[in-house]
Amino acid sequence: MSSTWKVLIGLVVPFVAIVGLFPWYNRVTPLVLGFPFLYFWMFLWFVLTTLALYIVWRTDRRYQAPEGGEH
Repeated sequence: MSSTWKVLIGLVVPFVAIVGLFPWYNRVTPLVLGFPFLYFWMFLWFVLTTLALYIVWRTDRRYQAPEGGEH
């Protein structure tokens, strides 16, 4: 995977989901798990952003263990 795709997955997609879609999710109803939809959406993207950055980090070759054993 190229570094451009990693930046898109790890940073741009969550940014657009939180900032770019704000007019869409800026409402109190419906309630999701007892929370207004606004809070639920933002909390969901905190978790999804962490997951996306973790996946990008794990797929980056610079941070993988070298071939041939432990160092």
